[in-house]
Amino acid sequence: MLRYQKKKVLINMLLAKIEEEEMLIDQFHQKKCTIGMFKERKEKGFFSVLIKKHLFRDVKKFREFFRLSLEQFNYVLNLIEDDIKLNQCNRVKEPISAAEKLGVILRCG
Repeated sequence: MLRYQKKKVLINMLLAKIEEEEMLIDQFHQKKCTIGMFKERKEKGFFSVLIKKHLFRDVKKFREFFRLSLEQFNYVLNLIEDDIKLNQCNRVKEPISAAEKLGVILRCG
């Protein structure tokens, strides 16, 4: 029962962060800014450069950065992926992945 409660608390924390991020994104879009950086996010973004190209290859640095091992990260991601994943829609053409969201939450949360 305690494990279920911990999972529920973690999911609630992640969902609260995601809602906060989505509010900020909505405010940003309302200002009608030109968003060139989002077009290059997959190639030059934080997650693709630092995490995928460097930390995924270095288990020790990954653990230092996220305070979780890669296996633990993937375990948590598998638990919550369906809850935090945003599907592609007209408003969000290329949503950030569940792994990216989890990485941001672990670092900033």
